[in-house]
Amino acid sequence: MVTDYDCWHPDHDAVTVNEIVANLKKNAENACRVVAEAVASIPAARGCQCGSALSHAILTDLQLVPATTRQKLGLLIDKYFV
Repeated sequence: MVTDYDCWHPDHDAVTVNEIVANLKKNAENACRVVAEAVASIPAARGCQCGSALSHAILTDLQLVPATTRQKLGLLIDKYFV
């Protein structure tokens, strides 16, 4: 998502910081919309095994995983720490 055309486009006029920030805000809004639409289109029930793709990928003894790492990655790995 481009925010500053004059930094790479030789034929474009210079832009102001306000224009860059406005583009950045618009891009952030668009990104939020894209993510929201993508999440909304995910089916409620899976027909694949991708939901448990990490089940055999964590080779470290679970008791050796630092608490800070578990907290950072909790959304992805908590279900494997039962």
